[in-house]
Amino acid sequence: MSTLEHFSQNLREGLDSLTEGWHQLWQKTRQAITRFTPSEDHAANKASGSRQQNQWGVLSADVLETDQEIKVQLEAPGMSTEDFQISIDNLTLSIRGEKHYQRDGTQGQYHVSERAYGRFERVVPLPAPVDSSGTRATYRDGVLSITAPKAPGAMGRRIVIEDDN
Repeated sequence: MSTLEHFSQNLREGLDSLTEGWHQLWQKTRQAITRFTPSEDHAANKASGSRQQNQWGVLSADVLETDQEIKVQLEAPGMSTEDFQISIDNLTLSIRGEKHYQRDGTQGQYHVSERAYGRFERVVPLPAPVDSSGTRATYRDGVLSITAPKAPGAMGRRIVIEDDN
């Protein structure tokens, strides 16, 4: 194999590996990447001299299924309980909210601002049907926790194998 062929093969393998890595990253994060729609007060702050703010952010979530319930925890720091609207429809948990822009100081300009502000919606697919009337939510230390009991038909049960003898 010539040096050029060897180089070409290594380049192809490297690009294939890079493509696979990006694909895996996208598959893992595509549910967490959330678009923030700037509100009017954010637009006013931007016009008053602050730099372009992020309009995309990551709201990381954990979904845990037990025999009796489904627990969802969503990282959403810097908010209050009044900022959220939560709904369940079929196998989908929807969390809407608005993260308000807060300028920490009156002097100087931001050179780096990676926090996202504005209205958002995060949709979390549920692994089983739940009883929405029994669902409870709490917000503490920047984490929104939602616990939903499984619907009676969705609860797992052990099947005993009968002996034919």
